[in-house]
Amino acid sequence: MFKGFFWGLVAGTAIGLLFAPQRGDETRIQLQQRLNTLQQETQTRVSDLREKSSPMIDQVRQTVNSTLNRAQSSANSTPDQAETTVNGTAE
Repeated sequence: MFKGFFWGLVAGTAIGLLFAPQRGDETRIQLQQRLNTLQQETQTRVSDLREKSSPMIDQVRQTVNSTLNRAQSSANSTPDQAETTVNGTAE
């Protein structure tokens, strides 16, 4: 089994070297350039997305804070209303 793997590896390497379109260092340079380009594009898109989503995030925060403030105000006033109702009924 190991012999088959070894000979397959040798044959694959030989075929790869024979049919390679260019030298390995040229291929590595091209891959590095493509990687750099993709990285720059990704950073640009992430930056654009942050700029576009920032106003929406601020609006959601304001809405949530407003809703929480109203809920807290309502929760705080409910005991006072209950006490007033009880005192008014008792009289």
